[in-house]
Amino acid sequence: PMSEKIKYVREEPLVDKQNRRQREILETFEAGNYTFDSPMVVTNPYFINPLAALVLFTTEKETAITVSVIGKDAATTISHTYPKGTRHILPVLGLYQDCENTVELGIYQGRSRQFTIKTDKLHNGAECLKMDTTPDYLQDDLMFVTPVISGLATAYDCNGDIRWHITIPTMFNLARMKNGNLTTGSHRLMQAPYFVSGLYEMDMLGKIHTEYRVPGGYHHDHIEMSDGNLVILSDDMLSDTVEDICHLVGRKTGEVVKSWDFKTEIRPEEAPPSINYSLHDWFHCNAVGYNENTDTPTLSGRHCDAVINIDYATGKLNWIIGDPEGWPAKYRDYFFTPAGDGEFDWQYEQHAVVLTPDGDIMCFDNGHGRSKIPEKRRKNRDNFSRGVRYKINTGERTIRHVRQARKERGPDVIEHELCAGPHRQQWHLRSPHGARGSHAGRPGPS
Repeated sequence: PMSEKIKYVREEPLVDKQNRRQREILETFEAGNYTFDSPMVVTNPYFINPLAALVLFTTEKETAITVSVIGKDAATTISHTYPKGTRHILPVLGLYQDCENTVELGIYQGRSRQFTIKTDKLHNGAECLKMDTTPDYLQDDLMFVTPVISGLATAYDCNGDIRWHITIPTMFNLARMKNGNLTTGSHRLMQAPYFVSGLYEMDMLGKIHTEYRVPGGYHHDHIEMSDGNLVILSDDMLSDTVEDICHLVGRKTGEVVKSWDFKTEIRPEEAPPSINYSLHDWFHCNAVGYNENTDTPTLSGRHCDAVINIDYATGKLNWIIGDPEGWPAKYRDYFFTPAGDGEFDWQYEQHAVVLTPDGDIMCFDNGHGRSKIPEKRRKNRDNFSRGVRYKINTGERTIRHVRQARKERGPDVIEHELCAGPHRQQWHLRSPHGARGSHAGRPGPS
């Protein structure tokens, strides 16, 4: 009723709350006498990662320290050796939920000691029902799963145990940056159903280093350019359409440096629709990539069943991968002709478009309907989803399959993908904080 009063509650920005907590931790550390044998331990130091901790102490001599969270077996013990120093402020990553975790500190070429860190049961942790891998394959790597709309970012080891978890609803892609930090959509909902205010750059502890607030918000995907700037999928809030704008955002300034509006090259009313098309959400851009050799962004338009490539400087359309049926004649020269022997399938309502180093295009082909003509569309029971890799020849305008996977499983994969949700992404990372060249930097206070 109009007579009811609206109550507004101001929430302190998480980055401010975390910075205050960091100052408190450092003040306590500096005021104390914490040693290798009696360190300061802070669990969940930045409020949003309950499976992480900081261990702080000093040593008389400069030395490197190895921190290990002891796993249930050798493959799931997570270790990292940090650079030498006398003042040690070290992340502890990969704790198990709801148990007394054994953590080991080791002095380089010296003695070691163990202590325990107690963790609580996660309230919103997505338990893994099945992990189809082996310790020899996954080793101490983790499988990261990131959500949209509902769910929380979570990482699993080869046994399916949760070893990393963020308790705020960050959105969409979780990407490793060159400096070792992570970028992901913020938890500030800007507009339903899933447009958030921008990006967080954070470390593995969950400490937010930078919050990028983007005009039009953020959805689905983003990439880091070679100069550190960010390409971010966004919206024009003053437009009648959504998910058809891409911004280049300055890494240091947070300002929009450049924008690409896909409506300038493809008219929304001219694009033949996919099953989920609407004039409001006519393109539904759900992935972005960039080819340095050709200086061209590549973007996935789910609701056009199309992957497009544009010129970086001008935004002009270069080519389209997709079923050309139903497109107006003026677009026909942008499409490819299947080449090579054997059966060829176009992708429909694709996700997770990736550019390989040799220029191939990979995606998850949802396969919804498998036709641009409504009367010809397949029922799910007669259809399939798959992973597919295409090789294109832009000079000859030809395309061929390099590889495809799971087509032979038919509707089993479609059922699984639809149940999982079309936006859920998996990210396979080489160890969350250490081994084999994947070091995430030195998170936490410095």
